[in-house]
Amino acid sequence: MAQMLDTTYVEALTRRLGSIPEDTTPAWGTLDKPGLIEHLHWVVRHSMGREKTMPFIGNWMTKNLLGPLLIRGILPIPKNLQMPAKVLERGYTLRCPGDLAALRQTLDEYLALAQDDTLECVPHPAFGKIGVDGWARFHVRHFEHHCKQFRV
Repeated sequence: MAQMLDTTYVEALTRRLGSIPEDTTPAWGTLDKPGLIEHLHWVVRHSMGREKTMPFIGNWMTKNLLGPLLIRGILPIPKNLQMPAKVLERGYTLRCPGDLAALRQTLDEYLALAQDDTLECVPHPAFGKIGVDGWARFHVRHFEHHCKQFRV
């Protein structure tokens, strides 16, 4: 059974992320623990429309094939995936200030808004309009990808 983005998952995720030693070298990539937290925080905030909305960088294949396969867990998130230079040149850093407590607070707010059916998510930059349920599944896949990167 697939994991769901709910309070139980967020509690477990918070414990796992908190257990990462500050000096951990990831299994791949260049993120450190603070950078990881800032990245995860940004992605959740972005999905909620709280960060500068990214332009659509996908195409028919990412929207109709790769996105659904990745979100459903059929395809893994690739390691060392990079944003296109044209996006980074526009000033997107894919990070925002915040520690683990800030990430937890944002996730709690995300869950509350989703529960109240008042969460309005922006389109995914590569997969397009995936809605609240698609973003929830994507977040779990994305969190698990980075937990694997940091071996937690």
